[in-house]
Amino acid sequence: MEPQNRVGVARLTNLALQGVDLNPLRCQLLRQCIEGGENAAALMDLSVIDQLYGDVERGLALQDRAIESCTLFRTDRGQQGIRKLLVFALPVDIGSNTPIEFLVTDESFEIVTCYLGHGSQAKLELPEHDVAFCAAPADAPGAVEFSQTIKRAVAGSGTRVLNLHDSSVRIGRTTLQHQLPRMDGLRLPATVLCDRETLERSARARWTDAPLDALGSYPVVIRPVGSHAGQGLEKLDSADALLSYLARHDDAQFHLGEFIDYSSPRDGRFRKCRIVFIDGRPYPCHLAIAERWDVWYTNACMDQSAEKRREESAFLDAFDDDFAARHADSLNAIAGSIGMDYFGMDCAEDRHGNLVVFEADNSLIVHDLECKTTFPYKGKHMRRIFDAFADMLKAACNPA
Repeated sequence: MEPQNRVGVARLTNLALQGVDLNPLRCQLLRQCIEGGENAAALMDLSVIDQLYGDVERGLALQDRAIESCTLFRTDRGQQGIRKLLVFALPVDIGSNTPIEFLVTDESFEIVTCYLGHGSQAKLELPEHDVAFCAAPADAPGAVEFSQTIKRAVAGSGTRVLNLHDSSVRIGRTTLQHQLPRMDGLRLPATVLCDRETLERSARARWTDAPLDALGSYPVVIRPVGSHAGQGLEKLDSADALLSYLARHDDAQFHLGEFIDYSSPRDGRFRKCRIVFIDGRPYPCHLAIAERWDVWYTNACMDQSAEKRREESAFLDAFDDDFAARHADSLNAIAGSIGMDYFGMDCAEDRHGNLVVFEADNSLIVHDLECKTTFPYKGKHMRRIFDAFADMLKAACNPA
């Protein structure tokens, strides 16, 4: 099967963030499908546009239609690369696979993405490639089976596949605390999975159920299972607050986590940083600074504060000699314990200087799409990440 050319996630996202109206392109793509029959590449780009505009359900339906007729898609980068990177991905939303199009900025690489379902047994005819990468989320159901499918597909090809998952990789919300080592200087918030009935019973009994013992007591952090980007995320300080939360959320299952106060004793602000590991080495992506505990980069309003941006710039510049040096033992232990060629994590320092790891994932978004005028310091650090990722790919390329 010959790969179809698509615009791709990175370019469409970049256009959307620049304020470009994608509706004219959407109409053009729809016309291609209507006049020329089912066009898988057009459907894939339509899927991305709909997801960018908030209609995830329709976007995923369009993606499913596209994959019914074609599973191979070449990202159109305006020229043909001399090295071919084959990416294995799951047919999930645009934020769940490793953001490979954002990471691979080296134009010597041509990117072809192969979409596979969980546990696919069909004989795969793969295009020529020099190196392959498993982009499927490591915490997805069936991630290990997905890796086994990939291994069967490339057997005998001599091609190395980076970031394959095995049963030793457990980085979900409730398993990360058991994946990483217990050691001085490293803190992992205890997290449990609870159903609605257990939580309601516990709230009325004022915290007596065994599943919650690991959390100690209030305050706790709660979110519905499957939620992302802070949806339904709240800090609860009492049993009454838990009952009120359950009355406002009709989900069946929830993640409850230990609340760790990581506000700075200096100014009371919360600081959360994103770090990616490439071939075992940590690289800083950003530092979000806010007055609220549930901080991530988009709600920290970094673009509105020159003071915050100066601090972030200094953090990025000094990362190797400061943050990474102070937490070297913990960072090395994390890289060795998870063992993936590429993954990222969101973390902070608590009031005693311990490294607190909130999340680890191989699909955390990493990009260089911020305004260059507002964030002139970000580009060199992102290029460092992209160059390291390209070097890892080149080193893994088939010598033949």
